[in-house]
Amino acid sequence: MNTENEKLGRSSAGFAMAASITILFSTALAWAKDAYKPLNSFMDALAWHNWITHGLADVILFAGLGLLFSRTTWVERMVPSRLITFLVAAVVMAGAGLFIWYAVF
Repeated sequence: MNTENEKLGRSSAGFAMAASITILFSTALAWAKDAYKPLNSFMDALAWHNWITHGLADVILFAGLGLLFSRTTWVERMVPSRLITFLVAAVVMAGAGLFIWYAVF
């Protein structure tokens, strides 16, 4: 199989990139909520519980970035294997980061 000529569509590439960024954002937000209690309280007040607000923020960021990236031309030129590698790396880093955060703190 010749992977050099394979391409993803704009939507696939755009939303894959959005997912990668959203995963890292979600991890950072979880850390921030635990480290800074006023942020946790603020997020509780917005939507009944901080995890609901957290989820809404993730969905909004994912959809917004996905739509934005889908309309750009640079995502078409991305090599699928690099994009997949970035997505997998984001998931592994987020998982390890959350595991260490909750195991230590």
